[in-house]
Amino acid sequence: MSKKIIITVDGPAGSGKSTVAKHIAKKLNMKFLSSGKIYRTFAYLETQYGYDEAQKLIKEIKINEGNIIFRNQNLDSIISSEKMGQKASELSRKKEVREIVNRIQRDVVYGTPEDFVVEGRDEGTEVFPEADLKIFLDASPEERAKRKYLEQKEKDINYFIQKIKERDNMDSTREISPLKVPEGAIVIDTTSKTVEEVVQEIIKEIKKIPDLSIKIQQV
Repeated sequence: MSKKIIITVDGPAGSGKSTVAKHIAKKLNMKFLSSGKIYRTFAYLETQYGYDEAQKLIKEIKINEGNIIFRNQNLDSIISSEKMGQKASELSRKKEVREIVNRIQRDVVYGTPEDFVVEGRDEGTEVFPEADLKIFLDASPEERAKRKYLEQKEKDINYFIQKIKERDNMDSTREISPLKVPEGAIVIDTTSKTVEEVVQEIIKEIKKIPDLSIKIQQV
């Protein structure tokens, strides 16, 4: 039986971690898991049912091909708003919320023989410190704000620069699991790089690891 492979992709908002992680997962025929989606789902449930009830309901979610399913409804479009992102960041400062979300992630990853690429902000530090490869993506605040602006185009670029800086401060200074580079992680600055350029950098790192499965070594 081949060893389960876990690759973590961490980084601040707008660093490109979700897009890159999806590409890596697809290229290597691995499953993709986003911690951010689970936190956003918790935020959505909290707004709909209250905090106490959300702690129970979050355990009902199903994750299918990276999509969040709650009571037969795909929540991806609902939880993708800036409002849900901000609410999720606030909730992630609570120890009990992080414990629940981390447990869900580990149950998903270790509940199947499939290999996983997981992305978030503390995947390589807290959730999967045993990961085979840890990646940390970063980019300048201006570059990350530009990406958010191009995604939403609801407000001007200065608004997104301010929000990015606020989010960075919130994530890096929280008492529980602050955003930081995992020990042993490969750090990649994605500023001015295409998704494919970043993916190829990661593939080169994957090929250096002898303990990974044959399918990854042959990429």
